[in-house]
Amino acid sequence: MSALRVTSGDSAAAAVHHRGMQAALRFAALAIVALLPVPLSAHVTLDTAQAPALAYVRLAIRVPHGCEGSATIGLRVQVPDGVTAVKPMVKPGWTITMDRADGASASGHGSAPPVREVAWRGGRLPDEFYDEFVLQVRMPDQPGQTIWFPFVQECEGGKVSRWIERPTAGQSLDQVRMPAYPVRVLPRN
Repeated sequence: MSALRVTSGDSAAAAVHHRGMQAALRFAALAIVALLPVPLSAHVTLDTAQAPALAYVRLAIRVPHGCEGSATIGLRVQVPDGVTAVKPMVKPGWTITMDRADGASASGHGSAPPVREVAWRGGRLPDEFYDEFVLQVRMPDQPGQTIWFPFVQECEGGKVSRWIERPTAGQSLDQVRMPAYPVRVLPRN
């Protein structure tokens, strides 16, 4: 019986093979995530489908149309539990308000009570145009979880589109008529 002998050349080849396998696994994981259902492009959505836990992330809320032909005059987004450091980007012509958690207080330099909802109002986005409303947030420390961002789109004439629904057991996201937007929380890098 002969013993297996590894030379330095063999270990280099094994290391290259190991790195190749890691790259293939990362690619497979990304391919699986890419196949997760996301809302149709005609809905109010985010430009981000996944983000690492505790990462600071720029989120663009995409508004592709108004409500049944009417211009959008307001947009509200509910901030999921665990999402912190919420900072909306100023949008010329729009007024921003932030609804903070009741009873919460600031606890240090730059800290503030958690934000429950951000609203942009006072502008006008005609139905035939597209625009984005931007937030910076810090993701929760919940790797493997999906968090949901519900939106309420307010339009002229009192029309409202509530993008707040989640799939029920056995239902896919593309079967939901007015879906909230899911973001998958990935492990930290």
